[in-house]
Amino acid sequence: MKLPYGYVLVNEEIVVHEERAEIVRSIFGYYLAGASLGKIVGMLSAKGVPSPSGNPKWGRAAVDKLLSNAKYIPIVGVETYMDAQFEHERRCNVDYDKAGHPRRAVRHQSPSLEIN
Repeated sequence: MKLPYGYVLVNEEIVVHEERAEIVRSIFGYYLAGASLGKIVGMLSAKGVPSPSGNPKWGRAAVDKLLSNAKYIPIVGVETYMDAQFEHERRCNVDYDKAGHPRRAVRHQSPSLEIN
């Protein structure tokens, strides 16, 4: 079993890895502040944070999967997790209108965010 990013196994017990948990919290925070998945990937890369698989760069899919994984509720809290789910649904660019068109005309654009 592979543990989600931010958790470690200590004495056969799954516990929160605080340093990685802080990265998880920052990912949720950036996303809720309006950052796109690509912008978050760039911020993680600029900070030198390796991906869960150990690669030097995160992928957009890894960030998206992290944001939609309910296993992060103990790290970020129910409210933050649910806010991220509602935000994801709001930003989703795949939709089907009454005419059957599969895409919206507007895509989400990240506001300019500073890297801390």
